[in-house]
Amino acid sequence: MARFSPHFSRQRSPPLHAAAAVATATTAHIHGLVALLLKHQAERRPLLQIHSQLVAHQVFDRRPTPWHALLKAYSRGPFPQEALHLFRDAHRHAADDTYAFMFAFGACAGLTWPRAGAQLHGLVVREGFEFHAYVHTALINVYLVCGCLADARMVFDEMPVKNAVSWNVMIIGFAGRGEFEYARLLFEWMPCRNVVSWTGMIDGYTRSSRHVEAVDLFRCMMAEGVNPSEITVLAVVPAITSIGRILLGEALHGFCEKMGLLVLDVRVGNSLIDLYAKIGSIQNSLKVFNEMMDRRNLVSWTSIISGFAMHGLSTEAVELFAEMRRAGITPNRITFLSVLNACSHGGLVEQGVAFFKSMVYEYAINPEIKHFGCIIDMLGRAGRLCEAEQVISGLPMEVNSVVWRTLLGCCSKYGEVEMGERAMKKMLEIETESGGDFVVVSNMLTEHGRFSDAERARKLVDGRNAVKEAHVLNGKCSTALPLTGPEFMGKSSFFFSIVIIKAMKKLHGHLIVSGLYSCQYAMSKILRFYAVLQPDLVSAHKVYGQIEAPTTYLFNIILRGLTQSNAPEDAIAFYKKARGEGMVPDNLTFPFVVKACGRINALKEGKQMHNHVLKYGLLSDIFISNSLIHLYAACGDLYCARSVFDEMLVVDVVSWNSLICGYSQYNRLKEVLTLFKLMHDGGVKADKITMVKVVSACTRLADWSMADCLVRYIEDYCIEVDVYLGNTLIDYYGRRGQLQSAEKVFFNMKDRNAVTLNTMITAYSKGGNLVSARKLFEEIPNKDLIAWSSMISGYSQASQFSDALELFRQMQRAQVKPDAIVIASVVSACGHLGALDLGR
Repeated sequence: MARFSPHFSRQRSPPLHAAAAVATATTAHIHGLVALLLKHQAERRPLLQIHSQLVAHQVFDRRPTPWHALLKAYSRGPFPQEALHLFRDAHRHAADDTYAFMFAFGACAGLTWPRAGAQLHGLVVREGFEFHAYVHTALINVYLVCGCLADARMVFDEMPVKNAVSWNVMIIGFAGRGEFEYARLLFEWMPCRNVVSWTGMIDGYTRSSRHVEAVDLFRCMMAEGVNPSEITVLAVVPAITSIGRILLGEALHGFCEKMGLLVLDVRVGNSLIDLYAKIGSIQNSLKVFNEMMDRRNLVSWTSIISGFAMHGLSTEAVELFAEMRRAGITPNRITFLSVLNACSHGGLVEQGVAFFKSMVYEYAINPEIKHFGCIIDMLGRAGRLCEAEQVISGLPMEVNSVVWRTLLGCCSKYGEVEMGERAMKKMLEIETESGGDFVVVSNMLTEHGRFSDAERARKLVDGRNAVKEAHVLNGKCSTALPLTGPEFMGKSSFFFSIVIIKAMKKLHGHLIVSGLYSCQYAMSKILRFYAVLQPDLVSAHKVYGQIEAPTTYLFNIILRGLTQSNAPEDAIAFYKKARGEGMVPDNLTFPFVVKACGRINALKEGKQMHNHVLKYGLLSDIFISNSLIHLYAACGDLYCARSVFDEMLVVDVVSWNSLICGYSQYNRLKEVLTLFKLMHDGGVKADKITMVKVVSACTRLADWSMADCLVRYIEDYCIEVDVYLGNTLIDYYGRRGQLQSAEKVFFNMKDRNAVTLNTMITAYSKGGNLVSARKLFEEIPNKDLIAWSSMISGYSQASQFSDALELFRQMQRAQVKPDAIVIASVVSACGHLGALDLGR
């Protein structure tokens, strides 16, 4: 027992109530320090001050709470190594505490120190915490963050009891490292998946650019009744953006509004603004922005400004930037980059320069190379190339090839050959050039008559061996194609395919020789290549047979290839065989096999698939329902098609189009118009496929007033006029006798096919403009029966019987067999000309 000095022992003890008051005051002070600690855990200086206060009050020997708070603050702060120092020095106070180990493991994960994690792992075993779920989970997280996946699997497998957090840490960790096969396997094995599990897998797919898988998994999540959180939305939005599914984006937007996620987290609104802007719906992007009102932050403003700049709406972007400044929001370098980009594409040079000066002098933001690149591009587009070159020469940082390439493009536009040559020389000093840069310089020289210099630039491509790389399997296998000579220009796509096939077969052989054919991720890439990208179904079947216990995902890949092949009946047989072997189909299986049934009009097999869909409870999947509608419509069973449609809880434009196309195919034209009106009343926007069928129905019914309304609908909703819709509109205007409108559509079409030319010839013939019809007719290299028929009947109807007979003789020499319309026109011409022998 410790001995006290006589002086100390003679001192008078304070009253008990006074001692209690002092203890209470000390406890309150300590609680206040702990509260401050949690508040300032991200700042180093306050942490050290509070730490010293706790040491001064000698609280570490009396209670564990300050240890926990201090360890937590250090482990999550900017210097997590201090948490490890504290844990080591205070081991005699904290070794028996699981919380201390969890914070220490958190520090190891923050520092990505696997050796420190392994040392703590040994300490955990020695102290008897190896079977503690939370400590075990923290240890797994350290190994995953540090990339020690084998150690993580070993620790996870040794856990006697796994909770939801343990499963989620493994799934998220392996998905984040790109190990999707094992992550998906864990996901399927997890006894009770929650929103964190789904979100982790979706986020992993999105970050690895496997956007289709991310969206499919999100749809499965919704189908299983798991409500996504705001983090799930943030994870799936980039995937939807990448694949451009505007309907899915709108559905997600509606769900976020219904569940209040837009109000809960401003990042959801910001992500939707960016989503709509990147998939081409700037109106919806602005709508989301306007609805956010007082919840807008800097990211909201930057996203909408960037969206307007992306769509070429430079003036609107500048106005939004001014409105943001009036609202008191301070722009950052990304905001300025967006508004400078808008000024560059809109030709707003003076305003762009003013914004740049404001960024530097008013907001004290140091410009990066991207900001200077916008200024150079803006000056170059405006023809102020000397100023652009002066900006480059005065840049305070190293100039990269992108800047010089920007100047080179502007020089090409304005014919500044000398400056373009200087830019090219600078580019050659920086990097190995691509063939495209030489082509730009060569074209400039050719336009200015410097043919020998242009030829020299072309030869430099051969001399310097400019190459273009063809990447396979996400860059894991690549080979090079020389961009030289006219032979490449004529057969580049063929050579590209040959190189890809050789590289893929080489990779396939390497996997087999190395014993890696058990890696389903790699084999799925090989299988997808053979089945879908470069169809070789024999090889695809061989690869599929080499995979042990193939998953439904792999089955769907080969099923897709069979469906798209020339023998879709093989897809049906393959489906039946796989089901007999125990394969369980999912929501991706049935759209493929139902499509195969529709291609060969296999109504009986299609109804069997419908029964299987009902058995597995997948009818609520909109893609499966749409494929069933298409199947029944293609097979002529419009009653079943309409029944499936009426049972759908949610329909989209594809659902309507499938039904409308079925009724149009079987000449139920009035029902086509009725369906379109119901579609319009239901708030579903029609697309170009809808308009082809509906306008065609109006034309065949001679319902001109309805057709005029549809033409206005196309213009009001900015529906793209492709070759099919263009042909339909030309036919409509031709039958109405509105040749000028038909010509306008014809000459505005970017792509034309034989039907386009024949339809325009028919329109000219019916309108009496046979000169234009004949001119267009002569431009057709390989004239088909419809072209001959349209021209001959046109001459006959215009009483130009001699021309009709002459053209008929040319048709006979071309060995084109006439149809009934041609025969009728020729007989009529013979009758009017008195050529009875020829008529007989």
